[in-house]
Amino acid sequence: MSITKNSNAKLRVEVPRKSGLPLFTVKEHFPIRSSQGRKYVRIEINSPAGFRLLLPKRGRITLSENRCSGRILNLSCGGMLLETGEVVPEEAFLLLSLDLNGFVILEGILGRTKRVEPTGDGEYLVGVEFCSREELENYVSKEQINRLPVKVASFNHKVKEIILSYVRTARLATKTVRT
Repeated sequence: MSITKNSNAKLRVEVPRKSGLPLFTVKEHFPIRSSQGRKYVRIEINSPAGFRLLLPKRGRITLSENRCSGRILNLSCGGMLLETGEVVPEEAFLLLSLDLNGFVILEGILGRTKRVEPTGDGEYLVGVEFCSREELENYVSKEQINRLPVKVASFNHKVKEIILSYVRTARLATKTVRT
């Protein structure tokens, strides 16, 4: 599978029918863009996202009671553009739940808002940079983070977990077919 910059792409991963794994195909085309000066290619997407604010204060951390929602407008390995009706402060930590077109749901992704702009119709465009637990550990202890009701991880870590799980499942299915 290859993806090139500035093209329309349809992602498709095929698994042999004998493996018993479902065929994984993205339903819609994702326009893929790269802008000058950007580190990562961005994928245009229109998928739901949920988030809660992480509130570090005096060495402790709490998770906001409010579960907020929005739509992912574009996504890259470094971050995403989120449209939401919620006012989100800049530089706030977010605990994200991303639904990537119903195929993959990533829970407990840590992000930090980098910009917030009103759209004029009661919505806000929120630029979110994905970050690691280590960045949050600059504000609170590991023990405090581990006490949260959701496992906190980086976007890249969660994606790697999913890929490794898929590869392990495919290998097991292949071994079962051979025996």
